[in-house]
Amino acid sequence: MFIKYIFVICVVCLAGCRTSEQNGNSLDQVPLYFHQEPKGKYGPTVQAVPELRLHAAVDKGDKVVIRKYLALGVAVDSKNQFGITPLHTATCQGKIEIVRILLKNGAKLDEASYGKQTALHFAALNGNPLIAELLIDNGATVNTLDSEDWTPLDCALARGKGITFSNFDGRKAVAELLVEKGGRKGNEISTGHD
Repeated sequence: MFIKYIFVICVVCLAGCRTSEQNGNSLDQVPLYFHQEPKGKYGPTVQAVPELRLHAAVDKGDKVVIRKYLALGVAVDSKNQFGITPLHTATCQGKIEIVRILLKNGAKLDEASYGKQTALHFAALNGNPLIAELLIDNGATVNTLDSEDWTPLDCALARGKGITFSNFDGRKAVAELLVEKGGRKGNEISTGHD
């Protein structure tokens, strides 16, 4: 009887083991759909919201999986429910190597979120001069206006509006870079002043 219990325990333990290919945290395990709404009273209203696997890989920082998805033809500029692209995510998180991978695979530099913010707006808000310079050197528009008529320079200089007061030095460096590259404040552009 004792041997039976040991055998069962061993089988259960072995059944739960995974190889690195079957890792439960692997992005291959992310379901294609993560939300479904119930059937409505006027008929089927099932609305499946796709899980954006490339976004998840970027968020996780998994370069191997990112390259794999891009090689399989996953859209490099796919947008989540907020209009955020993988390039925006990598920029916000300061993942310069992933930004390079996405740019090399055709990510659009001036693709805007639903708030009309570009990756350069996010680099400025997060005070990342290395990513800001990389984006500008690859052709990002320096004076794009967002939905509140803010340019990336406004974002680098931002105070208030829920902006956290962190990374002052980084934001200052981005502001200096933007001014050097012809950056202007949104109120100068939207009112037509030089």
